[in-house]
Amino acid sequence: MLAPPYDQNQLDQLITSLADRGFAVAENFVAPALVDRLIADCMAHEERGQMALAGVGRDEANTLAERIRQVKSVWLNGASDGEAAFLALAEHIRSAMNQRLYLGLFEFESQFLTYPPGGFYKRHIDSLQGTRNRIVSLVHYLNRDWQLGDGGELDIWTSRDDQGAPAATVAPHAGTLVLMLSEDIPHAVRAANKTRRVIAGWFRLNASTARRIDPAS
Repeated sequence: MLAPPYDQNQLDQLITSLADRGFAVAENFVAPALVDRLIADCMAHEERGQMALAGVGRDEANTLAERIRQVKSVWLNGASDGEAAFLALAEHIRSAMNQRLYLGLFEFESQFLTYPPGGFYKRHIDSLQGTRNRIVSLVHYLNRDWQLGDGGELDIWTSRDDQGAPAATVAPHAGTLVLMLSEDIPHAVRAANKTRRVIAGWFRLNASTARRIDPAS
């Protein structure tokens, strides 16, 4: 398996920003060799026809809503060296957030997402308030040589009530990693002008009960 190298100081800064602002952004967080492997893995899924049009919502509430979201997706399962290394890196992040912020994060789920030219995702929240399933959202970009004007930027607001200009706009450069509080931080993906690839992931609590098992996928 590829080693999942990361900068501890950079991770500490990410977690501090997440606690202070509700979101955090780190450029060049993921090592270039792992980024390249993940890009290849994502493209291999595309070529094999394994990516499906992504919906909006979860379980019974999941619907295909092209007016809100235009993107194809496939779940990471750790079958390749690249996926396994990325999931190992996510485990380091999960452990560090639990140690620093006492979030009780239990598991991590993630998808490759491919936005075609014109693909977008309108402003939304990743977790319905009070459901307590997705706690921290993760975004990692897989776009080499992204240029101003290529589109696909991530707009982030700091509260549900904020209808003004975004607090931050993140260009989808390969290796950039974003963390957001899933219940609190609205965000949107601007229309891409060329194919845009990303990993989207969610750190979750164990929401299982005596009557319902809550698996990650």
